[in-house]
Amino acid sequence: MRIKTFAVKAIMLALFLAFASQGYAYAESFNVTVNTSSLGPGEFDIFFLLNGTGPNTATLSDIALGGGVAGDIVGADGSGAIASNNLNTGISLADSTDFFNDFGQSFQPGGEISFLLNLTTNVVPVQPDQFALVILDTDGNFLPSADPDTDNLLAINIDSGTPTPDIYSDLVTVTAATPAPEPSSLWLLSGGLSALALLCLTQKNGSGRS
Repeated sequence: MRIKTFAVKAIMLALFLAFASQGYAYAESFNVTVNTSSLGPGEFDIFFLLNGTGPNTATLSDIALGGGVAGDIVGADGSGAIASNNLNTGISLADSTDFFNDFGQSFQPGGEISFLLNLTTNVVPVQPDQFALVILDTDGNFLPSADPDTDNLLAINIDSGTPTPDIYSDLVTVTAATPAPEPSSLWLLSGGLSALALLCLTQKNGSGRS
């Protein structure tokens, strides 16, 4: 009886993992920190962008302002910028419908802005999707950037399953976060559990006939 019960539970868990892997999309996670201690007083604007044909999603969570204060929403373009986006709660961008998707909000600087960035990695050949971050000063000018083409302080081209962040400002620090399981890993785990369950049932049936 115990073997049969274990086998049934293993099969149920395997099915759950298989269904979970269908909707699980996050592949790469980064801890991002922007040092804002030198920006001075006043209201600055920070913009997050996800551009491309995707479909990809960028999700920012665990946002901390380091003593700073979030202000008004100053931009939300593209259908991929959800209405509930806010520095105080979390930000999500998707490019499954529109090519250009961005969200901007004013803030009064504290010591730093930090967040956990989760990116899906559906690679588009020739012109990969890109996540980027820019900041405008109190006069509406972009903060200095070493990016030769834009004013990005940070850009991540989703050109592989493990994209490399391009950092264009000394204000920005990026480290790899603990990776979440890939869908393929969940499928392997569910397959292993299913095989184990079938083995247990086979042994149970064999011992019952002997």
